Amino acid sequence: MVVLALIITALVSLLAGLAPARLGRRAVCRRDAAWAAVLWLGTWAFSLCAYHRPGLTVGFDAFRLLAVTAFCLWAGACTAGLRLWGKRGARFVLPLLLAAAAGTELFICNVTYFNTHSYEPFQLMDYLDANVNVGRENGRYMLDEDHKYLRFLNIDRPVYNLHLDNLTNLDTDLLHEDSTFTFSVDLTDEANAALSRFGSWEVAIRADRTHTISLDLTGDVGTLTLQASGYSSDYAQYPVNFSITGITANTPRPLQISLLRLAALWLAFGAVYLLRPRSGLWQRRWLAGNLCDRAAALALGGILAAFVVVVPFWQPGNTGLATEHYNTAYWDGESTVSFVYQQYGALAHSLLNGRLDLEEDPPPELAAMENPYDATARDALNIQGGRWDHAYYNGRYYVYFGIVPCLLFQLPFEAITGIQNLSYAPCMVILGLVFLLSCFGIMGQVVRRWFPSAPTAAYLLSVAALMLGSQFYVLLERPYIYEYALVCGAALLLLGLWLWLSAAATPVEHSGALTARLALGSLCVALVAGCRPQMELFALLALPIFWNCYITRGRLRTRAAVREGIAFLLPVVLVAAGLMWYNYARFGSPFDFGANYNITGNDMTSRGFNVVRLGPAVFTSLLEPVHLKGVFPYMYETNLHTNAIIRTISEKFTGGMLAATPFTWALLLPALPRARRCLHRSRSAAAVVYGSLAAMLVITVVDCQMAGVLYRYLMDYSPVLLLGAAFCWLLADHVLTRRAACEEPLAVTLQPVLRTVMAGTLAWSAAYRFLTLFAMEPWLQGMNPSLYYTVNRLVQFWM
Repeated sequence: MVVLALIITALVSLLAGLAPARLGRRAVCRRDAAWAAVLWLGTWAFSLCAYHRPGLTVGFDAFRLLAVTAFCLWAGACTAGLRLWGKRGARFVLPLLLAAAAGTELFICNVTYFNTHSYEPFQLMDYLDANVNVGRENGRYMLDEDHKYLRFLNIDRPVYNLHLDNLTNLDTDLLHEDSTFTFSVDLTDEANAALSRFGSWEVAIRADRTHTISLDLTGDVGTLTLQASGYSSDYAQYPVNFSITGITANTPRPLQISLLRLAALWLAFGAVYLLRPRSGLWQRRWLAGNLCDRAAALALGGILAAFVVVVPFWQPGNTGLATEHYNTAYWDGESTVSFVYQQYGALAHSLLNGRLDLEEDPPPELAAMENPYDATARDALNIQGGRWDHAYYNGRYYVYFGIVPCLLFQLPFEAITGIQNLSYAPCMVILGLVFLLSCFGIMGQVVRRWFPSAPTAAYLLSVAALMLGSQFYVLLERPYIYEYALVCGAALLLLGLWLWLSAAATPVEHSGALTARLALGSLCVALVAGCRPQMELFALLALPIFWNCYITRGRLRTRAAVREGIAFLLPVVLVAAGLMWYNYARFGSPFDFGANYNITGNDMTSRGFNVVRLGPAVFTSLLEPVHLKGVFPYMYETNLHTNAIIRTISEKFTGGMLAATPFTWALLLPALPRARRCLHRSRSAAAVVYGSLAAMLVITVVDCQMAGVLYRYLMDYSPVLLLGAAFCWLLADHVLTRRAACEEPLAVTLQPVLRTVMAGTLAWSAAYRFLTLFAMEPWLQGMNPSLYYTVNRLVQFWM
């Protein structure tokens, strides 16, 4: 049967290799024969890997013959089609890539189906040690915290996989409905006479794909033990409490087609094709308005928007309005929401009642303390009822987070509906869509003003970089008050910059539209101070944006400039006056936002400035490399490391901003004299590039001194930093395109390299950002086990 398969696949490979020559009406050449050889060798190389348990030639039956032949037919048809029609445009290639994705899903991602088809299953429970103390009832085996151990003796036959039969959760706690546990697998086989640890089997009760695990053992298995342990972290704890009807060994795996994975594969293949250096997206200008280019932008926007909508709800407790009528499993029966939700809802309720403080009275013990900001003293007194991360001043609680998100969402929601504590997740979805739309708008204005010949691919890659390179999606995954304020500030900032750029591009004869865009842009940028004051530094981008229009062209000296100046400054003055009054009314100073009065793990009133914080903070925030591992999610978090004897406030990182985002490496281009001269031809563009770098350093220093080194703080500057990097990429492509048109050999060589590298940096950003959603605390592994482990198995399909 194996010999027959070798012959048939050789014929199929030869046919697929020669088909493009025959269909293309040309003579057969050596390249066609080489393709045929590669197809045949590739088929058997894959088969050797796919059928390694129990072996390629063991039990090679008619089904395996058909499977290997079908794989060869699919691979040959796809490669022949791409060779024949690959240069005829997307309408020919995208259907072929869909076929390639479908075959990848069928043959490669379901490799366990083909490998296990001929397995002969047996019930492992038949070998269960009678002395094992495990619950038994109505044909079911119950494991709990007191009964976690299973031992199987004298199996004496090969074991290739294990499957939990009819796994059922016995925990009645609603918070544990979706739970996970781990089996430690120890056994003896022909290569290990003593009981040895072979690994861990992670099981999510509601993720069916995890109920089976593949094993790679030597010969017959003698003894096998399974020790269950529940999941435990700072955010979720799941006890062992489940039942099974049995454990089947050597079970044939089902064919499980994932439409989600199929779509992801097709999008990945399509992106590689559409972003190759010679594709139409690189040849056509974005400003030409090509219909296909607009369709590509719409597809990109749809994908990015879909993640904006769904990511905030990956944690089950984020859905609904967070009251006792929603999410009953996540309601503690007393407060309507947890502290991370409550502050803006409580502030809205206070504002509607004419108060600036929160209506809750602090504990008397807190008011009696000499220094209520001393965390160790509070712990020693065991103060109950103190509000974490609230500003405490003169015996009252306040919200030190900016008031603007509350005014935009929580206040009007309660005023209209009477329902308190609108949760942050739906608000962040709206802000996320505003942020996404602003990314498209800003890059459109950048291309229109500075790089009118920019190709569509460069525009789309730049837009995606602004979304994926920043911490935006990580913030969406954690819709707590900290992230909510950051997302609101970032969305308003980019919306304001877009409106400013639009105003600068508006013809002077359209004075009404120009004035409106100026006023709305200034209003948005001014409101940023009421969300995240650090971001207000980017208001200085008004100088390079309007310099050419008002200074170089002299419009500042015209009568119209008075009206436009009022439109520009009035929103700033009004917002600044309102915020300063709000601060003064609460803390006696117009410039005191109250962050120093935070009831947290350190005394913020005594934090001060210390230069020794800078080195570790700058390295961790900017230069810490991504730490990779060999299993999903392929990266792990690291802590800030310092040997300074000083109080260091930090959270975990998955890489510094510059080290983890290769798209930003284009900011090194101005270090080259020729690139620097090209950049300086447009002073406004140079100001954006250098300003983004300067702001990155300033905000990093300010954040580490004022609060600490936290991953979410990278959002303070990352969108504008990525905008500066996009300037550099667009400039480099513009220069190389112009010189390649003059047939300069070096430019002709470097242009496709640059475009490939730009697309590659974006591919890394997409993968990195997706994986950080699973790698960073509060860890979806515990917060949403079914999602985490389903994606885990979709990626690690061979398990």
